[in-house]
Amino acid sequence: MLNNPLLLVCLAIGCGALLGRISIKNVSLGVAGVLFAGVVWGYIEPTVKPPDVLATFGLALFVYAIGLSSSDFLFDTWLHGGWRFLLIPPIAIGAAFFVDVFASQILNIPSSTASGVFAGALTNTPSLAAATTALGQRGAEATLGYAVAYPLGVLIPILMLSWPFRRETHAVGDSLESAAITVCNVKEPGEAIAGLLERYSLSVRFARCVRGDEQFAISGYSVIKNGDIVTVVGLSDDVRKAIEMLGVEYDGDVLHDRSQLDYRRIFVSNPAVCGKTLQQVGIFRNFEGIVTRIRRGDTDFIPNAETTIMPGDRLRVIAPREKLSAISEFIGDSYHEASEFNILTFGLGLAMGIALGTADITLPMGLGKFEVGPVAGCLIVSLILGALGRTGPLTWYLPYGVSMSLRQLGLVVFLACAGIKAGGLLHTAPLNVSALVLGACITTVTCLVTIALARIIVGKSWPFIGGVLAGVQTQPAVLGFAVGRCGNERVESGYAAVYPLSMLLKIIFVQLFLLFMKS
Repeated sequence: MLNNPLLLVCLAIGCGALLGRISIKNVSLGVAGVLFAGVVWGYIEPTVKPPDVLATFGLALFVYAIGLSSSDFLFDTWLHGGWRFLLIPPIAIGAAFFVDVFASQILNIPSSTASGVFAGALTNTPSLAAATTALGQRGAEATLGYAVAYPLGVLIPILMLSWPFRRETHAVGDSLESAAITVCNVKEPGEAIAGLLERYSLSVRFARCVRGDEQFAISGYSVIKNGDIVTVVGLSDDVRKAIEMLGVEYDGDVLHDRSQLDYRRIFVSNPAVCGKTLQQVGIFRNFEGIVTRIRRGDTDFIPNAETTIMPGDRLRVIAPREKLSAISEFIGDSYHEASEFNILTFGLGLAMGIALGTADITLPMGLGKFEVGPVAGCLIVSLILGALGRTGPLTWYLPYGVSMSLRQLGLVVFLACAGIKAGGLLHTAPLNVSALVLGACITTVTCLVTIALARIIVGKSWPFIGGVLAGVQTQPAVLGFAVGRCGNERVESGYAAVYPLSMLLKIIFVQLFLLFMKS
């Protein structure tokens, strides 16, 4: 019965999920447990080999979903001064590349195995996929090297962060709050809300205004007067600042008054509004309503006019009671539709990525031809499409829930296939301690370079540095450790700033390594 490759893949996924839940000191393998379960099943049934195309397709799904969701943050970081952080991945991963080149020759490790050790030491499965694709029949050797070095890629960064994190306290992220303010400090009659926000440097969202017996939603063009009662939404510190600047806190029950204005959570499911900014959608312009907050995944945040609406978002809308139904119909408000995705754009995007990955790139100085591979091709295309958002009537975004599901599905399929192949190889090609030494050297040098560069750029902000290190390693376990110790947004900001570029560079560098070792 176990001679069925698909059955073995499913067994590896199920057993790996159980293995990944085992936690020691708040550290667990997580989804990487599938890889090691695959090694065990591959060792039990060495003659069963899942098709290569299944593993490649799994990784293509994973990186395509990652690219679409990360592109906005990546380009926003680049445009707003965060380009300095993007200097860290090329230098750190470049250092790992040179360590792999020279140390593998000193330790007399075959290039096929060393490429897998490189991917494992940097805990990056897409780069392993690129290596196995380039190696063909010898790809299993790279997979075994990956499996040996992977635990070091998780353990060493955590050990390096343990000492500086010893004094960090667990900071709980601030939640959004609402308040009603009696306005009495407006000194410029006729000034719009947008001007007030800029002049007072306020990071809040105005929701409603009560003026006598009248209530109306507030946009950036609205004008408030002394004596008005306004409601604002924001982080607690920002709300307190708004109260100090504009007047005094109103102790009445305006926030829950639904006599004229009502509020509702609405799912974004209409393809016509997905990928557009709030200003383009024109909820205030068309319905006299305002979006006060957006919930994306598990996070609530304050939007502005340039915030892009994603499929699956939940908008908190305040508007005249009689217009809420029309707003719901316009936005969609269908959980069923918000859980689906556009198969047309999904298929086109993957096809373009795979096509790009098969294109030959001629290297200078007679080094030969180079393919970024289907995995890297999908990542590059998804970053571009994610930045575009829409192309005419086509929406490239994936709903948040769909994106997370595709990432997990694609990753576990690849890990199971890779582990099974590596397990079968254990019967004929056991690895010696040299591969462990090489993996330890690669991970250690990468971590030291990353920490040193991050310290130069951001100083002693260890939570942010921990996030950057987790991003360069592309390692969720390191991210989880940093968040568990520090528990604030700086960790996740550092991770997101370098993660997409780090993943792309590892895919490129592992293929450059194989080309260099052949020359």
